[in-house]
Parts: sequence; C-alpha cells; structure tokens
Amino acid sequence: MAFYLRHSVGFLIQFGAGIVLCLLPFNAAAFRCSRRWLVAGSIALALVSSLMFPIAIGMESPSYVAYQPLIANMYMLGAIIVFVALYFYVLRVELIKKMVALILTLLYAAAQYLVVNFILALNPEGIRAEIYPPLTLALYAITAAVMLPVFGILMYRAVREYLAEMEMKNIRREFVVLLVVTFLYLAILMIYGSSTAGMIPTYWWWIVPPLLLATAILGIFYWSLFRESIRRKRDSEERKTLEIQKLQYESISREMENVKRMRHDMRHTLNHLSDLLEQGEEQAMQEYLADMTVQISHRETVQYCKNTTVNGLLQYYVSMAADREIRCTVRADCDELPIAPVDLTIVLGNLMENAIHSCEQTEENRWITVAIGVISGSMLIQITNPCQGVHLSGKYRQNGGFLPAEAFVSGRQGGGYGLHSLEHTAEKYGGNARFRYEEQTKTFTTRVRLNIYPATV
Repeated sequence: MAFYLRHSVGFLIQFGAGIVLCLLPFNAAAFRCSRRWLVAGSIALALVSSLMFPIAIGMESPSYVAYQPLIANMYMLGAIIVFVALYFYVLRVELIKKMVALILTLLYAAAQYLVVNFILALNPEGIRAEIYPPLTLALYAITAAVMLPVFGILMYRAVREYLAEMEMKNIRREFVVLLVVTFLYLAILMIYGSSTAGMIPTYWWWIVPPLLLATAILGIFYWSLFRESIRRKRDSEERKTLEIQKLQYESISREMENVKRMRHDMRHTLNHLSDLLEQGEEQAMQEYLADMTVQISHRETVQYCKNTTVNGLLQYYVSMAADREIRCTVRADCDELPIAPVDLTIVLGNLMENAIHSCEQTEENRWITVAIGVISGSMLIQITNPCQGVHLSGKYRQNGGFLPAEAFVSGRQGGGYGLHSLEHTAEKYGGNARFRYEEQTKTFTTRVRLNIYPATV
C-alpha cells in the first residue's frame, strides 16, 4: 500500500502540475467547453493516470523491477500524449499560442527533474531503487511547492497578457527561434538522462549545474521577452492613439482656418447681399443664403460619441466618405470603454474602409449606415452598405443569414478584406464578428460584438 500511495502521489505531482500550467495562460473564452467541465475533466485525467501508474509499472513485483524506469517513462509519455491531444482539441486559439504554453510547461518539468536528480546524486544509494522512493517523493513535493507558484505567476500574468495582447505575426517572429532552441535544450537533457545507472552520480554532479543555469537563463529570458513584447505593444497602442488625436487636432485646426477665412469673406458676403437687396433680387439672395448654409453645415465638426477613439475614427472616415460623395448615417452611443484603442482602430477602421471601398464600386446610391452602442456588457457595432456581390468559399451557401469570415473569399470586393482580422480581434474579447450579404437589396452587413466584461457575460 505504501508503494502504491507513493507512486500515485509522485506521478500526480509531476503530471498534475503540467496540466495546471498549460491551462493557466488562457481565459474561459479560449476553450470549447465550459470552465467547470474543463476543470472536472483535467482533475479526472490527472487522478486516473496517477491511480493507474503503480499498477502499470508492476507494483513491487521482482520481475518488473529492472524494467520499471523504462515502463514509467513510457507510461508518462503516453499520458502526456493523451493530454496534449486533448489540450490541442479543447483550445480554440492559434497553434503557436498553444505551443508557447506547452514549451514553458516542459521547461518547468525539466527544471524540476534536474533539481531533484542533482540532489539525489549526493545520495547515490537512493537512486533508481524505485521510481518514487520516500526521498524522491519528498524532493518532488518540495520543488513543486517552491517552483510551481513562480511558474504559475509567469503563466497567469506575463504569458496570459502576452498571448492576449500580441498579434500572431509578432508572436511568430519572436518565438520560432526560441522554441527551436528550447526543444534542442530538452533533447540534450533527454540524451544525457538516458545514461546508465552506474554513471549517474558522476554525470549529475558535472552536468546538472550547467543545465540548471541554462534553465534559469531561459526562464529569465522568456520572462523578459514577455514583458518587453507587452511594453512594445502598449507603446504601439499609445502611438496609434496619439495619431487619432492628431487627426482630430488637424480636423479642428482646419475648421479654425475655415472660420478665419469665413470671417475674412464675411464683409464681401454682406456687401453682396446688400447689393442684391438694393436691386430687389430676393430670389437670388435666397439661393445665395441657402448655398452658404450648406457650405457652413459641411464644415461643422460633429461629435458622434464620448469615446475619444471611436469619435476620432468616425470623424476621420465620415469625412473621407463625404469627399467621395458617400452619405453616412451614424448613431453612436458609447463612453470610454476597457477596450484597447488599437483594437478599436482595427475593428472600426477595417469596417469603414471596407464600406467606403464597396461604395466606390457602386455607380449610384452611395451610403453607409453605422450603429454603435453598448448592450448587456458588450459593445456592438453594425455597419451596412451597398455591395455589388461577394464570393463564398466552396462549403458555404448564401442563405440570407450571418456567416463567419472564412465563408468569404479574401479580396477587396464585397468587403472581404480584413474580415479575419475583425474576427480575430472580436474573439480576443470573447466576442464574435459575423457578416451577411443580401442578394435582393445588394447590401452587405457586418456585425461585431466585443465583450467589455467577459467574466460577467
């Protein structure tokens, strides 16, 4: 019974810690199932694997003692393969993000393995007598108690924030080389770990300190990389926010210049109206006044909503549409929101650019309808515009309903450009982006939902 308990607990400490670390960097919206089922399934997998481990290695049967290390390694590998397969299935995020969490978990396992075996090398008689003798079990428990909180904080804070903030192209650029280096490090560790039992005391005494140092350097380097990447991302957001504010400032400056010119021309305008009045040209005077009213109204700076980013983007794109003789109807009601300005820029900028481009392909009836609001903890954006047609991928058929981005073949025509970027940004906030083309009315509608408070939705 003591053998059974030691080996069940030892396997649970190693395997269970890996499951926890792999799942920490992702919020509930990243999984295909609910958090309750996810936690229950993870606990069940860890417990069942741990309870079966002593039986798999043959308990204390003499005929199995010589093969216990090999059987234990094969069993651990099988359990890892099963977990990784389920891990890749239940997560809906990109492959590279899954790999980031997985490789850091392997780094934790390697560091713990090195520390435990380095200490055991100082007491050679305890090595390989069992897979989890009392001393080994105690060392795994102590190292887990010390290292798991550190790696857990890294996963839950730095890695989670990094994966949520960074775009895929940046993650690929920064991590391809690092992942290769880490896998090479783990491969070297496995090769040295396959040494014979007689070499282990000498081997661990000489090789483990450099490997532990390399592990520490990798851990510190990853932590620094995450923090630096997030800092660069925020700097980029601040620059884009400043650019939006600059656009607003330039728009206001232009209006001020217009006002100065209007004041300068006011004297000539009044003189012209006075001449028309003296000549009795009332009809001409009314037409002149109407023309002046239209010109002044076009120059007014419209305040669409209280959110500075959304308001600035609407001012910019509505002005762009007006220059192309496209009529915009805007209803926006949103205050400051806990959504990154760069994400609002990606969503609303893509939507307006798609709508304007689609209108430019239309000979007549150029218009865009924009509706923005906050309902039940979510920011909703809906934009409708004329569209000559869309191209659907093979497995989708136009049924008048909303479809995902993958239904539309990438291209500028029909608003297909940037749809995947919209969908990716919406999913980042636990929301979605859906698109609909109506053949009868020749209109394209985009509806985007961003959860402001995902945990409460």
